Amino acid sequence: MISLITILLFFLYLWGLGYTTTYWVKKPEHPWERQLLNLAIGLGIFPILSIIINFLRIPLDWKLFLVLSLVFPLYNLVNKIRTKQLHLPVFKFIITKSDLALLAVLIIVAFSLFMYTTGAFSYPYLEDEDPWGHSVGVKYVALEKNAYDPVISGSESKIDPILSYIDPYPPAYDILLGILHQTSPDLNWTIKFFNALLISLGFLFFYLFAKDFMGNQNKALLATFILASLPAYLSHFIWAHALAVTLFFPAMYAFWKIKEDQHWAYIAALIVASIWVAQNIEEPIKLTMLLLVFVIVASITSQKFLKKEFLAIMSGIGLSLLWWGMMIKKYTFRGFVQYFTGGKILSVTSNELMSSAKSPMALSGTSSAISTSTTTTTLLDKLSEMYHSLTSPGGSGARAYGLNDFVIAQKENMINNPLGIGIVVSILTLLGIVWVLWHYKSSLVDEKNTWLILTLFWLMITFWGVNGVTFPLSIMRGPFRTWMLLAIPVALMAAEASYLLMNIGKQAKIPKGIVLLLIITGVLLTSGYQKYSVNTAVWPTSGSFMNQQEPFEYGAWFQSIPPNTKVFLYTPRDKLVIGYGGFSCLWCPEVLDFRKDLLNKNVQELYSFLQQQGYQYLILNGAMDRKYALGTYGENTTNELLPQRYNEISNSGLFTPIFQRENRFVVLKVN
Repeated sequence: MISLITILLFFLYLWGLGYTTTYWVKKPEHPWERQLLNLAIGLGIFPILSIIINFLRIPLDWKLFLVLSLVFPLYNLVNKIRTKQLHLPVFKFIITKSDLALLAVLIIVAFSLFMYTTGAFSYPYLEDEDPWGHSVGVKYVALEKNAYDPVISGSESKIDPILSYIDPYPPAYDILLGILHQTSPDLNWTIKFFNALLISLGFLFFYLFAKDFMGNQNKALLATFILASLPAYLSHFIWAHALAVTLFFPAMYAFWKIKEDQHWAYIAALIVASIWVAQNIEEPIKLTMLLLVFVIVASITSQKFLKKEFLAIMSGIGLSLLWWGMMIKKYTFRGFVQYFTGGKILSVTSNELMSSAKSPMALSGTSSAISTSTTTTTLLDKLSEMYHSLTSPGGSGARAYGLNDFVIAQKENMINNPLGIGIVVSILTLLGIVWVLWHYKSSLVDEKNTWLILTLFWLMITFWGVNGVTFPLSIMRGPFRTWMLLAIPVALMAAEASYLLMNIGKQAKIPKGIVLLLIITGVLLTSGYQKYSVNTAVWPTSGSFMNQQEPFEYGAWFQSIPPNTKVFLYTPRDKLVIGYGGFSCLWCPEVLDFRKDLLNKNVQELYSFLQQQGYQYLILNGAMDRKYALGTYGENTTNELLPQRYNEISNSGLFTPIFQRENRFVVLKVN
């Protein structure tokens, strides 16, 4: 269900925050570029603003964000009207090259949005597992107006027992979608559409950055086209990296502008903070590494240390402690590290270290050196383990990559982070590297060539990161989630090589337009077509379903009822209900308590609970219910009680069957 008012509000939030934040800094002269920049900066401000509001325990309500976004622009407008300083622009129908370039970028954005939404809405469910988890976080924020985990009494695990992407996972992505869901009732449509819109807007933000970075709007436009065509750069998979990676472009724009106006440093710091609260520490660490490389390289080329840029990075990380500090306080440093590293890095406690230091051997004068050495070694071992965990090449899709993985883009690919560059872009990138190293060998460290040497270093680091399993030493955790970062310098370098070929063609009396057309065609055929195929294909969904047809049938039924209708699955998979657009409060104590030992509750207890909680429908799925019952109650109890409960429900007269797929599932209305 499309919500036009929510689309309008989304752009108002971003534009208003961007207008307010950039009011006192130097901005582009082009009027449309200035307004589009407001969207980029506004998106960069929203995440950390939401974390500050949440930290102050102020409800996360869409009306508050609307007021914060528009209060200063409206004040400024009223003040100009009052002082008679408001002058409407004189309309002149003059189309400049800058206008045409922006128009071309907006066409790229529109086509990307079409591609991503075509794929996302080609099936009624959410793909894989992570998007279902995000849907729960979005619903939680929308209803509870809070981004801290609820207190669950009797939980076996102190960390993250219910909500996968709320606390300690940084929640800015779910907050943004949750705020949008407050005015857009259909959650399924909301997260699919706005996730695709975030990624697509990223191409516009990339262009704004690349235009100043490369110093040439035509090169920036071509780089934007190449980035949008690369399979490796962001699919429509619903995951927080859609926000975190997109934020890198307004961040780099702000950092690049500091040399012109030092006030941009404050904006850069805020966007760095937003990056650090947009996704778990893995991606922020990678993006911060790229920002630090920028500071180092630019310091060398400018022959002075970029103190403001460095302080902006550190200040942004410090500001993000409004979230991370609260998590460490809540879960302890040990629990925090173990959660995000997935290991027992801190398995030796401080008490154990103290016990070691106070052992009889340690207390004897002759053995003090041995004790100190042992304690120091233990600490060093733990620090080493922490480093290796943060840079571990492991991950659900990690493997060693060969030449074909880079050069030959495939129509069938990973859905959460596709692989591949494509043969034409790969050749262009290699040509660009050789050209830059040869042609600029004596001037590469000149300040005017900062973007070239920085792009080379970004290429080297991200290529190394992608090959964490292949190379003896890994520098980035999760190599397959580094492909999207590799795509950024690849697009920049390929665009530079394209202009080299056009200049060579000119010398050979081949029109530049012909060379450019051949390059665009080659990119589309060897990268763009493959990306389109992957992103418009029907993707698989949660392993909770028992066959391929079942999730479509669930989707067909959920689309027949109003959004947010309360539906109870006998299987403890409430996230499926939420992801389809229904509702079941899986974080509410009443639901959690009732689900405990559910199979031992008779039909009258079940009916009374559903009535009291306002559930309208009950769904039974023999294969799915049995699968999860076996894991909880064992085979004997499941074989005895599950058929008994089904018979009780069927014969009680308390429920009316309204929808059924034979040998799959049945929907019953609660009478």
